[in-house]
Amino acid sequence: MNKKLTARVLAGAAILSAAGLLLGIAPSDAAVPSRTVAVAAQAKPALKAAALRFTYKCWGVPGNCNVAVYAPKGWKFTQLSRQQAKFTDSSNTWMLRVNGGLGGKVSTSRAADQRIHALKGVTGFKLVSRTAGTAPSKVGWSMPRVAYTEISYTYRDGARGQRLVTTRFVDTFESGKRAYIELTVAGRHQDKAGLAQVLTVATERVALVG
Repeated sequence: MNKKLTARVLAGAAILSAAGLLLGIAPSDAAVPSRTVAVAAQAKPALKAAALRFTYKCWGVPGNCNVAVYAPKGWKFTQLSRQQAKFTDSSNTWMLRVNGGLGGKVSTSRAADQRIHALKGVTGFKLVSRTAGTAPSKVGWSMPRVAYTEISYTYRDGARGQRLVTTRFVDTFESGKRAYIELTVAGRHQDKAGLAQVLTVATERVALVG
């Protein structure tokens, strides 16, 4: 492979990786899937909230738990970093991603503003809604209500077509003053009800442990 071709490949990979992060997905999810996988995903029945079961998962540095959440039972767990992980079904149609490394640098509202601005150049991006709310914390000890700012949007993803993504910037400590955790679910429009249930449970159960 000559130097010019190598440079083009590396540049293309960098752009693809950046786009994936902006969409609230891991870089590996940003790649265009094979036609076989794409067809299988489109044929898959809609995600039903009533059919979901959840299980506890915790991850971090070896031998320690840094971030904990309840995720759909049977979905594949992939740890992306000390504080980030994703959960996907077998066809990579549905996804939950958790990033516990935001660090409270900005408010949940400001974090949502920054994400919307970053997404404006993404193919087919359309903001569907933006809301703010609170939810009870069910982590097992005395905690304040979880405050969040939520954005929901669609975009086009290669062979998979239109994708529906909802991201919540979550504050588990200070009523929305600081964003500590990002929760993202993704799927198709017909999966909306099921994805909403995944996000609700994750919001109520997510915790920064250590």
